[in-house]
Amino acid sequence: MGNYKICDFCGNLYERTNNRMCQSCEEVYRKIRSIVEVKPDTIVLEISNQTGVSVSRILSFVRNGYFVMKEGTIEVNN
Repeated sequence: MGNYKICDFCGNLYERTNNRMCQSCEEVYRKIRSIVEVKPDTIVLEISNQTGVSVSRILSFVRNGYFVMKEGTIEVNN
């Protein structure tokens, strides 16, 4: 596999970088994070509706430690 890696979030193959995700997932992560930083009490379903990102994909970021889930909302994990 050499210079390529499988994305932890979508399973796509991408050129190896220091990131754990491909560029597409990085963009999705930034969309979600921008909403959570401005309004941290936004529920996951509302984030999904605003971004077009599926709830399951948002939750994959939670499972991988990028966000922390609290009572249906998520917060940025520092």
